[in-house]
Amino acid sequence: MIHVIHHTGFAPESFNPGVDEAGRPRKPTRFSPIRDEKGNVVPYLYGGSTLDCAIFETIFHEVPIDATDKFVDLDAFSQRGHGQLVSKRALKLVDLTTEGLHRLKIPKEELITSTASDYPLTARWAEMLRRQCSDADGLLWMSRQRDRDHALLLFGDRLAGVLTGERIGGPLARNSVLRDAVLEAALRAGIEAA
Repeated sequence: MIHVIHHTGFAPESFNPGVDEAGRPRKPTRFSPIRDEKGNVVPYLYGGSTLDCAIFETIFHEVPIDATDKFVDLDAFSQRGHGQLVSKRALKLVDLTTEGLHRLKIPKEELITSTASDYPLTARWAEMLRRQCSDADGLLWMSRQRDRDHALLLFGDRLAGVLTGERIGGPLARNSVLRDAVLEAALRAGIEAA
């Protein structure tokens, strides 16, 4: 089971195209944009092993751990909803947990716990790993935001028709179950969310 916090205008299993309407790459993330062998931006999907992981990796993603005042404006996520994805086959994921990082000889600080200013470099690592592991469906690591759970990124060009998604309630603006889960997670982490 893969949990996502997705824009409810799209199905939960929809991949982010990685480019805007004009074809320009979207705002960089830890592992995107990446390009395929022909130079095309690879669609991607981020998810987590639990709902809490998806909340932390999406809604709380921009909240610095060491900030004095931690605040999230939930109105910015009002059209986001909870989705659950199931794969029709076993996924092949590049292991970027501690064991995988040891094998690759990459310190966690360079790839997983680095800041947004390093995203151009971490995205290049993802691009290189995708090219070297031609049968990989994506990347798997311990969540930076919630390190008891796995986070993952899936490559859209390798998973056509493989994922089935289910919406769990509606958008945050009208989904009291999701809103309560977000507020409970915020309270545990000392984040003000309103």
